[in-house]
Amino acid sequence: MRLSRLPCRLSGWAALAVMLAGPVAAAELVPHRATYTLELAQQRVGAGISGVDGKMFFVWEDVCDGWTIEQRYQMSFIYAQGGEADVDTSYATWESKDGRQFTFNLRRETNGIIDDEYRGAASLADDGTGRARYRVPDDRTMDLPAGTFFPTAHSLELLRRAVGGETFFTALMFDGTEEQGLTELSAVIGQPLAADEVAAEPLLATISWPVEMAFFETEVLESTPIYEISVRLFDNGIIDAMDIDYGDFVIRATLEELEALDPPDC
Repeated sequence: MRLSRLPCRLSGWAALAVMLAGPVAAAELVPHRATYTLELAQQRVGAGISGVDGKMFFVWEDVCDGWTIEQRYQMSFIYAQGGEADVDTSYATWESKDGRQFTFNLRRETNGIIDDEYRGAASLADDGTGRARYRVPDDRTMDLPAGTFFPTAHSLELLRRAVGGETFFTALMFDGTEEQGLTELSAVIGQPLAADEVAAEPLLATISWPVEMAFFETEVLESTPIYEISVRLFDNGIIDAMDIDYGDFVIRATLEELEALDPPDC
C-alpha cells in the first residue's frame, strides 16, 4: 500500500466528531480542538512496517452557516527492512447545516514531496442526487448517486439511528479525499456506554457509543474493505480513542490534549 494513502478519507472518522446525540440542538455540541498521539498498535505478517510515530491535530468549529473541520496528520513510518518515510496530510472542509453543500481541500506529502492534492466542491439536489466538481488536480465534474451523504450529514444520520436503537447502517459518502471521493460505509453501532461521572476530563463524563466502520470502494467488486475504523464516540461529539485497521497493521490514535472552543456569535 502506498504510504501517502494511509491517512486517506480523514473525514470518515473526523465527521464522527460532529455527531448529534438525541434530540438536542446543534448549539449543544462542543466545538473543540484535539491532539492525538499515533502509534503502531498491531502488525501482521508481511506488513513491512515496524513502527509508527506521529500526531494528529483536529479542530471542529460551528461557523453559523455550517461546520468546518481542519485535520492534520504528521506521521513517521519505519520500514521493517530499514529506512523511514515522513507523511504529512492536511484536510479542511466546510459543510452547510442542511447537508446540501460541501467544499473540500486535501494535500498529502511524503518526505516533502506532494503525492496528492484535491480541491473542489459538491452539492445535492432535492431528489438526493448531486454533482461534485474538482478544481485540483484538474477541472472535472462527477455525478453523485441518489442517497449520497456528505461527512457531517452522514454522521448525524448514523447517530440518529444509534439513538433509535439500530445497530447497522450502510450508505454512500462523498468527502473528496481521493480521485473519485465516494465511499460505501458500513457501520456497526454498539450498545451505549454509561457516563463516567468521575472522568478526569469533564468533557468525557457523558454517554458514549462504540462504533465500527468499514470503508469500501464503490467501483470495485471487492468484499474486503479498504480499511476499518473503531472509535468511541461521546454524545457531545468528541472522540477519545480510535483504531485504524489497514489489514497488514493497525494504527492507534489516543487523545492527548482537548480544548473546548467558544461557540460563534451568530
